[in-house]
Amino acid sequence: MTYRQLLNGNPDFRRLWTGQVISEIGDWLNNISVLALAIELASAGRVGQAIALYAIARHLPLFLFGPIAGVAVDRIDRRRVMIAADVTRAALALGFLLANLFQSLTVIYVVGSSLFAVATFFNAAKRASTPNLVRGTDELLSANSLSASTTAATIAVGSALGGIIATFVGRNVVFVLNALTFLASAEMIRRIRANTRKQKAEGSEQDAVDHDQWSVTIDELHGLKGESKARNASRQSALTAYGILPTAFSLARRSARDFSEGLRYVRNDFTLASIFIVAAGWGLGNGAARALYSIFGARLGEGAGVAEWIARPADFGISVLFVAMGLGGVAGAPLARRFNQSTGEGLAKRMGRSMTLDGVGLAIFSLMPTLLTAALLLVAREMNFAIWWTAQQTIIMKRTSDHYAGRVFASYETLTTLMMVGAMYFAGRASDAYGIQIVAFAGGIVIALSGLLWFVLRRNNAENRENLRKQHAMEETE
Repeated sequence: MTYRQLLNGNPDFRRLWTGQVISEIGDWLNNISVLALAIELASAGRVGQAIALYAIARHLPLFLFGPIAGVAVDRIDRRRVMIAADVTRAALALGFLLANLFQSLTVIYVVGSSLFAVATFFNAAKRASTPNLVRGTDELLSANSLSASTTAATIAVGSALGGIIATFVGRNVVFVLNALTFLASAEMIRRIRANTRKQKAEGSEQDAVDHDQWSVTIDELHGLKGESKARNASRQSALTAYGILPTAFSLARRSARDFSEGLRYVRNDFTLASIFIVAAGWGLGNGAARALYSIFGARLGEGAGVAEWIARPADFGISVLFVAMGLGGVAGAPLARRFNQSTGEGLAKRMGRSMTLDGVGLAIFSLMPTLLTAALLLVAREMNFAIWWTAQQTIIMKRTSDHYAGRVFASYETLTTLMMVGAMYFAGRASDAYGIQIVAFAGGIVIALSGLLWFVLRRNNAENRENLRKQHAMEETE
């Protein structure tokens, strides 16, 4: 199925996709200016640490709020979650104006952290909604491929526009435009009419159980254990009417319990568990890349001989690398669709090979001497990344029950983010002490080894299944 057929034949997915396009362009408009401002404000010898702290401030909320977001999107209307997240992010995005006004790294960290905390809810709701807005495996594969190519395209377009506007108009204009894109995205999500969550008897029964558990939590908070169900219901309604909600402690406890259920679901599926294991390794290696890409761009931009005709060569260098990333993703989307047409074992093999090549690409990137060669290498790496990411997401979606979809994707984000955050901090400190090249090279090796580990895990699983088959055959013979 072509992208045009998918978008023309599925208006609700088209609205979700349009919202993604608008908000992500704003994100990358904003990202170039914020990174360049952070590098500019960092003290000498601590650029790596400053960028690492900003990256951590943006990504740590994904770990802290991931469990709550997963529970929320499995229990609340996912469309409303996305709209509320967009409106909130529109207000928060204006905080970068204050960071520029007061020349404060602290404000940058606080605003970036707040934006990504809210984004956790939007992303979990969007991914959990996608399988319910499309029909069949073919549409799902096309939707995932389109999502990956869209993200890549918005990186290229947003980074290019962000570099141009920041250089020739000013960073404050970029910050305002970013806020407006969130409002436009919210309007597109509001127009979605289809259910973003499956309505099945099985799910309804589970929801009833969950509702009873939620009621018990409220009862416990207000000392209603010994009262009748009718009186409990009356008291609960009265408490709600007066605006008395469960405490933050109760919500956190409920979220932790449900998040644990999601992790148990993953552990009971060997393929999902294996994906999570290798994703942890990818998060470690990619954390180093995320912390250092902007520093590579700034340094290569300043050494590219463009200072005579570009007011901010650091902004220019960062923009070029992020544009290259976007172009590579756009070019990789058709390849992802072509190579990932197979299912089952073929899709799994493609994922492992592409992840290994992803790590090799990062290691080679660290050795590039000029902005042009670094940009070309990033194009190639992102083309390959689109292949393994699309395969991985498709495998997860096909193997996950809709009732657990939000929690599974939220736990995936939480795990990879935790690994990335830890890697970012040490990568930033290490780059100041030992140089950015050696740190990025080490990150690439970690990703490559994770890709190879995928094949080891798959082989061990196949051997275990074969041994079990033989054991059952012998038992039946006896």
